[in-house]
Amino acid sequence: MVSDEIAHKMLIKLGYVVEKIPESEKEEADFLVKYQGSTALLEAKLKKDDPSIVKKREASLSAGKVSVVEAKLGINSNLSKIIDKANSQLLSSSDKPHDFKIVSFIASGINEKTKTDQFKDTIYGSTLVSNGNNTKTCYFFRDSAFYKRNNIDAAIVGYVFNNEIILELCLNPYSLNYNSLKESVFLEPFKGAVIDPLKLENKGLAYIPDHNIDRKLNEFQKNIPSHNPILIHLQEKYKTGFLINIDWDSPELAIRIKT
Repeated sequence: MVSDEIAHKMLIKLGYVVEKIPESEKEEADFLVKYQGSTALLEAKLKKDDPSIVKKREASLSAGKVSVVEAKLGINSNLSKIIDKANSQLLSSSDKPHDFKIVSFIASGINEKTKTDQFKDTIYGSTLVSNGNNTKTCYFFRDSAFYKRNNIDAAIVGYVFNNEIILELCLNPYSLNYNSLKESVFLEPFKGAVIDPLKLENKGLAYIPDHNIDRKLNEFQKNIPSHNPILIHLQEKYKTGFLINIDWDSPELAIRIKT
């Protein structure tokens, strides 16, 4: 099943009215999505598995071995390219009446939850930051898709689990439409499954570096926390004491039990 078919079913199930944008000579967004007077352009993306990884995994399972598929959290360059493509398609459809521009991303297959976490890290430039006693998500720790593209208002992010799609809507606080979207009825179908970094920061549940802090670091700064200007800034801003940032490995381990 292709990305727009999955997205169409997902949006209809949520309660949106979905209108397919006809194909044209230019590459456009997939849908106009409507809810109680609000309309969004939406470009749908689906992350499948690399066939070579699937083949290798099946070979291990068939041989009775443990299959290990490596993955690491943090910004993913392949996902960045997917977002770049979606961004250009949304901009190409800007002539159609709409209130918001949204990307949807659904992960399936191997380690699908990690794929969605990687996508969120990529749009938010997020990582975990810890002082040894307390660990929080730091949004916009790095240059990111949302930080660089204020025309993408949000992303719908989900993964398939037991034939159900687990969804969240991720707001872009750098979007020009951030305030209007977060107050909009358009969010109602998500029933609170909404990530709003500014709201989380205000509740003391997340960190966000100031927008004027340079995210471009050399290798020495990246590898030595005491010389990382972003961590130093966070220590001063939140009065935390010494901080480190962490991107966990997140492999999937599987074994086939013969009956």
